[in-house]
Parts: sequence; C-alpha cells; structure tokens
Amino acid sequence: MIVITVGKSYIDIDGYASSIAYRELLRLKGIESKFVSNATVNYSIIDSLKSNYTVDNYLVNSNDKYIVLDLSDKSYFPDFVDENNIIEIIDHHPGYEDYWNSKIGCNALIEPIGSVATIIVEKYEQDNLLDKMNKDVAMLLMAAILDNTLNFTANITTERDKEAYKKLEVLINEYDYASKYFSECQKYIEDNLKESIDNDIKIQKVSEHLPNVFGQLTIWNADDLLRQKDLINQIMSNYNNEWMLNIISLNNNSSYIMYSGDSVKNKLVELLDCKEENGILIKTPAMLRKEIIKKAL
Repeated sequence: MIVITVGKSYIDIDGYASSIAYRELLRLKGIESKFVSNATVNYSIIDSLKSNYTVDNYLVNSNDKYIVLDLSDKSYFPDFVDENNIIEIIDHHPGYEDYWNSKIGCNALIEPIGSVATIIVEKYEQDNLLDKMNKDVAMLLMAAILDNTLNFTANITTERDKEAYKKLEVLINEYDYASKYFSECQKYIEDNLKESIDNDIKIQKVSEHLPNVFGQLTIWNADDLLRQKDLINQIMSNYNNEWMLNIISLNNNSSYIMYSGDSVKNKLVELLDCKEENGILIKTPAMLRKEIIKKAL
C-alpha cells in the first residue's frame, strides 16, 4: 500500500488538502493509496471543508511505501514512517533538499513555492485529470493556496500559485471564496482561542534570533484578537518562558507579533526591522512563520 502522510504535531490545511487530493489523483490513475495521520487538525481546516474526504482508518504495516507531503524535516515525521520506505517527498520548506536528493533523487520535490497544494494541482494537469477533480477536493486545495500565500500577499507567493488557484476557480465556478474562507477561520479562532494556538505551535530550536516556541494564527482582522493580549500571554507562557506568536491580519497585510519579554523583543526588532506599539511588534507587509524562520537562518 502507498501511504500518504504529513507531520506528526498537527495538520494544517496545506498538508490536509494536498494529502487528500494526491490520494484521489493516485486512485484516478488506478493506484490504491491511503492518507494516514494521527495528528490533530488545526483551525485552518474549517468545518465547511470537512466532508467524506478525510483521513483513512488504516493500520500501516512493514510493506507499505510512504509519500510525505508538506514536510522534509524527518524529525517531524510520524513515528510509523520507515524512512527507508519513503518513495516521494513533496515540500516547500527549505533546508533538506540535498539530503533527500541523495536518498530518492528526482522523487524529492522540494521547491520554493507558496503552497504544496499548487504542486498537486500541477500534477493533476500533467496527468490530464484536472477536469476529474471533485468539487470538495478543489475547494480544499483553494483554501490551502489562500492560507499558505496569505491571500497571495506573502513574499513566497509565485505565479504558479496564482495560476493553480485560477484553474480551480474555473473548475468549480467559485470566484469569491477568500473572504468566506478566512472569515470562517477567524470565527473559529475567536471561539476556540487556546485550542487554535495549541494546534499551530512549533517548538524547535531554529536560530539564536528566535525563541524555541513559535505560534501563528492567520485571520481576516486582528483587532478583536489583539484585545485579548492578557489571555494570549497566559496561554503562551504555559509553553515556555520565551515565546512569540505571529498574528497575521489579512485585511491590512500586517503581522502583529506578541512576545514574552525584552530579550525576545530585541532580537525580533533586529531581525525583522519592525516597530512596536503598545507592547506588540508590527511588521508590514505580513510575514509567514516559514518566512521568518528562513530569514533567521
């Protein structure tokens, strides 16, 4: 069996959508595959996108081959993945290109692109199967591209991301999806703040310029969330004495960065050249966590 999987900590919309869409593409080609994950889905996978297309109830075995999406750092692979049985890696996070090229050659597709979902759309095109894509799958991929490119405002956005999204819009005849998607994300975050933060935390020593605990939330308008600064401080402080939370506000294309203290603040100001207002750092245009990490490296 071919098993498609993502990171073990949590699943965001890019990994979720890409895994489901790639599984369905392989099935269209007559190749049986399963999407297997034990991780918690985060707020970016909104209720309206949850359908019959979901994670499979499948128990992996020693004969399975693995495709890992939206991830190439093996320290975050699920425990059930046998590295020696990985046949394909598709990712857009830099840092492990040489390692996987030496292991699986051209089957390691790690590219500087906004969303892994874009690569999956391109694979459907290459196989002339885009018109066979189910509407629910297409909407998942649209959400993934929107989320990972910050509605096409992030620096990592490419023309490939824009073209893939346009083709999905035409496929399902949906041209006003961005505001619907991000508004639903925001409502869920505001109603489930602690859970939303908990399910999008990276705990990793990346660089001396960044704290080990790095959270991120993406919403349409940050105003109401910023008023809950005390609650956010309390939630984040449960992880570590040093932390940061990147709140991306799409309506004004800005990152509002909360932090644990002067030591973290000073490093971030130097790294990001951002300004401070009322104890919050503001960076315009907004930066994704992966962009901040890349800059720190």
